[in-house]
Amino acid sequence: MTDAPVAIIVLAAGTSSRLGQPKQLLLVSSQPLLERTLDVARHWPRGPRIVVLGHQAGEIRATVNTEGYQVVVNAAYAKGQASSLHAGLAALPSDCSAAIVMLGDQPLVQPWLLEKLAADFNPATHSAVRPRYADGAGNPVLLSRALFPDLMALSGDVGARDVLRAHHNRVHEVDWSRQPAPRDVDTAEDHTTLLLDWASLGAPDTPRYCQRCAAEMEYRKRHGRLRPVCPNCGFTFFTDPKLATVVVVEVDGRVLLHRRAINPARGKWTLPGGYVDRGEAIEDAARREVFEETAVRVDDVQPLGLFSEAGETVVLAAFHATANGQTPQHSRESLEIHAFDPDDLPPLAFHRDQRIIDLWRAIR
Repeated sequence: MTDAPVAIIVLAAGTSSRLGQPKQLLLVSSQPLLERTLDVARHWPRGPRIVVLGHQAGEIRATVNTEGYQVVVNAAYAKGQASSLHAGLAALPSDCSAAIVMLGDQPLVQPWLLEKLAADFNPATHSAVRPRYADGAGNPVLLSRALFPDLMALSGDVGARDVLRAHHNRVHEVDWSRQPAPRDVDTAEDHTTLLLDWASLGAPDTPRYCQRCAAEMEYRKRHGRLRPVCPNCGFTFFTDPKLATVVVVEVDGRVLLHRRAINPARGKWTLPGGYVDRGEAIEDAARREVFEETAVRVDDVQPLGLFSEAGETVVLAAFHATANGQTPQHSRESLEIHAFDPDDLPPLAFHRDQRIIDLWRAIR
């Protein structure tokens, strides 16, 4: 282990040519894929955090929460991954002893893996440190400053593989065989698979240790899905979906919306709602959330329906209610609040918002 800073570099400049749309913006449980990946190292304490953007960098910066990261834009992104690696390395302070390079489409990397890579790194004997998964070596990889000249000489759509091969006798591998290597998201099918893995693994709350015997959990196939499983006692951690409410509140014929002050979808308009507390009646939760977010009291909440999607970790119970003659006020979770004509709504935060409003209009 070294006391010198170890940086994080997240590569997210690619064109997503096989997908046909920026994969950085694909949603994973209501947040962009890249944002979920940045969350893995957002509080990394050992050095600077850099994210390298390129293709459609402006749209990505406007959508993804990059707080805690220095954003580097690679104007030469079309030349391939090597150019993004160059851009990230060039932005590092001179006192960094190494950089852990992550890919922007791998949000299931565990924060404690990053800690292990840095903890095992010895600059005197290691040029790189990487995990050895159940199905082979993979990302993320810690690259020492001693490799930077060779890495800066790379060109084309290549990563550090050839450089690591040339220095194989100084590549240290961390045993991470209790789980498979993170998946790349290159196609719509890859995205669907990631969503299922995300939901069943309990991300971002995946337990590290067994709650029964305290052994470190592994990822194994159980009932058709990867799930956290204890290799010692066999306990399988099943992640139950969260239950949330949302309410279409009609105020004098208009729909009450608030503009979110928190992520996900900060700055965008949505219906009032939130999570149901354990032991709380769902109708009471709907009333409470409306009051907390809008200062409007609704008594007679009527059910609209249940909404869920494959890969999402939340089941949403939708209600509608009327609150004529009241003056809404925004809360700390809202930037502003407004009652809109149903025929003239602003862009909505979540695509399910429009579905719920359409259902409400159909039964009015």
